[in-house]
Amino acid sequence: MLTLINEVGDMQCPRCYSTQIFKNGHRKGRQCYKCKQCNRQFLETYQSWAYSSDVKKLCLKMHLNGMSLREIERVTDIHHTTILHWLRQAKLKQDGIAKS
Repeated sequence: MLTLINEVGDMQCPRCYSTQIFKNGHRKGRQCYKCKQCNRQFLETYQSWAYSSDVKKLCLKMHLNGMSLREIERVTDIHHTTILHWLRQAKLKQDGIAKS
């Protein structure tokens, strides 16, 4: 059974901005919607997947204390390439401050 929900709030498709949408199951306990115009499936709201600045600082501190990226990955369950990205960002920030 497809339920049109264009009367409920002013929810719109994030791709085509149509209001002709319907409920389309659940994903990880959250209601999914689908657009009748462009067939895009989407959620009403999305959660941020970013790590906190405290976690980033901890990983950088571990690296400065001699731990390898793979060791940090084993301890924190954060992929080593993510940690490498944070290290590069910190280096760029430091270089930017040093040049000023």
